[in-house]
Amino acid sequence: MADASGNGNDGAYAGAVTLGQPGALASEGDTAVGFDPTGSAASVASTTSLQVNPITIEIWINKRSDIEYGTYVSKNFAPGAGGGTSWFQLLNDHHNGRLEFRVTEDNPTLVSSKILDLHTWYYVVATYDGTTAKLFIDGKLDSSVAVAAIAKQTADPLYIGRRADGLFNDAVLDEIAIYPTALSSDRIAAHWRAASTH
Repeated sequence: MADASGNGNDGAYAGAVTLGQPGALASEGDTAVGFDPTGSAASVASTTSLQVNPITIEIWINKRSDIEYGTYVSKNFAPGAGGGTSWFQLLNDHHNGRLEFRVTEDNPTLVSSKILDLHTWYYVVATYDGTTAKLFIDGKLDSSVAVAAIAKQTADPLYIGRRADGLFNDAVLDEIAIYPTALSSDRIAAHWRAASTH
């Protein structure tokens, strides 16, 4: 799994991932990766460029089924609910079709207002600027919550399609990016408009 950012954060697949799936930007010949709940995922070794605060997680999601707490992206997770047990997580919210964005386990969980349909591409962006967590879906702000948290940076890998303790997902994922800053709503909207023209 190659990193296109220039930071050298290449990753490795595990389990029965399905490469070459039709991507979110099919007109560009783009391909995506299918993950299933039986144990397929990807991991990226931790580097300083992934130990970030603030953060933006940018991802295209096409859910194949609604796996409870199925995880899309997670970092610095350790079991338990105390302070510092995790840093960021983007995952499903129960079986209700919504998404969660967590900024450490001991802070409020941001849940999307929008319910994501199955077999449909969505452009999802989660941001945290040090004071506010936000979720954007298809270029528009969906929800936000005030959060005051200090990141616990560790050498744990970044996971895609799972969490360190499991919670595998069932989805096709594409164009995943991690930024060391909270992208503005204008920039997120611009990314959505650029993608929508292809």
